[in-house]
Amino acid sequence: MSEPAAYEPVNEPCARAPLNPRWIFKLGVIALIIFAVGVWGYLDATVVYPKRGEKFADWAKWQYLDQAKKADREDFGVFLREVSVTSPREELDRLSDEQQNSRNAQDAQNPSSSRSLRASMQLARQQWLEALAVIGKLDAEHTTIDAPQRTLDELNSKWGSSTGNPKPLSGLDLLTQWLIMGVCFTVTLIMVVHMLRVRAKRYAWDPESMTLTLPSGAKITPDDLSEVDKRKWDKFIVFLNIKDAHPDLGGQEIGVDTYQHRFVEDWILAMEAKAFPSQEDADAPHENTETPETSGEPETHDEDE
Repeated sequence: MSEPAAYEPVNEPCARAPLNPRWIFKLGVIALIIFAVGVWGYLDATVVYPKRGEKFADWAKWQYLDQAKKADREDFGVFLREVSVTSPREELDRLSDEQQNSRNAQDAQNPSSSRSLRASMQLARQQWLEALAVIGKLDAEHTTIDAPQRTLDELNSKWGSSTGNPKPLSGLDLLTQWLIMGVCFTVTLIMVVHMLRVRAKRYAWDPESMTLTLPSGAKITPDDLSEVDKRKWDKFIVFLNIKDAHPDLGGQEIGVDTYQHRFVEDWILAMEAKAFPSQEDADAPHENTETPETSGEPETHDEDE
């Protein structure tokens, strides 16, 4: 259990046990850390990850326009006619169809195919639309390109000198951050509610009659105890077994957390010492009652003059 406290137990009549500052500090720090992780998840879900998604979508748009420009070799005018997507959701559904996607992948890898470059363009378009869908911008406002060549030139200047591709964002990334936020905020709320509930508990002590008043309002004295069970003493938990004759708690086992409130541990130990004095005597060091005869030491006598 804990070392003897540096304070003296309160001995005022009907003294109430205040919350233990160490317990408050410990739980408060843990709750604050969990809350901070939740805030971190919220910022990732609403700011950091969406920015990463927008960055990738912008890069994917550059790849798409570049492939559309190349597709002009197979179908002259496709770069100007078809780069805008007026119905992006329907187009994404079409491109994501298993057969259509498989056909585009095969044609894009076959240089001899008559639609190799067009298939590459459609794969790049699919990637761009998927990136917009993840960040919630899959609408005609963000898929309409009024000046394809000027837009391509701007994106060439922006991404042409880039040494690496931006990391794509998946819907699972955002979902994970929302889950982190939700779990952390829920745990923090549970801890705060727990602290408020513990704060509402009231232990009172009358030193003259050695009466402990429990949060339920029931009162117990040393004479009401049949046993003080310390099987979880290392966790600051003690179980008070009440005699059957008690009017309110007869035959019950009452668990008390002695770490949450100050002085409660001292009061229970005082009740135990009063109720079971023989246990205290058994734990006390035995006095040396040996006489010179029993100790084996020779007696000393005064010599006659």
